[in-house]
Amino acid sequence: MKTIKQVSEQLSMPVATIRYYDKLGLVPQLQRDKNGYRQFSEKDIYTLEMIQCFRATGMSVEDLINIFSLDINDPILSLNQRQKIISKQREKLLKQRKQIDDALALVDYKLKRYTEMHQQS
Repeated sequence: MKTIKQVSEQLSMPVATIRYYDKLGLVPQLQRDKNGYRQFSEKDIYTLEMIQCFRATGMSVEDLINIFSLDINDPILSLNQRQKIISKQREKLLKQRKQIDDALALVDYKLKRYTEMHQQS
């Protein structure tokens, strides 16, 4: 088990952010010691890594809450709903990638033109 400070350092995630995710219920079954301090298992750390990854993709906190609050008593429905949320996020990422690729192509074109103009002068 690790302390919140250790997890914060390991994941390069602010302590306040970890507390916030816990408060939202995104780290289910998080244990506490006799003094009430959070104690993180490897499973808890993995959950935070998943959250960190999803947030890096731009996934909303609302979608994260939906993913983690789905009914584990109905695994098929829960799995389908999670898959739908993550698929939607993937589609957003693919659209962003295309926009970035298009912008990069334009930047490369401009750089090439400026280099050619510079060489001609």
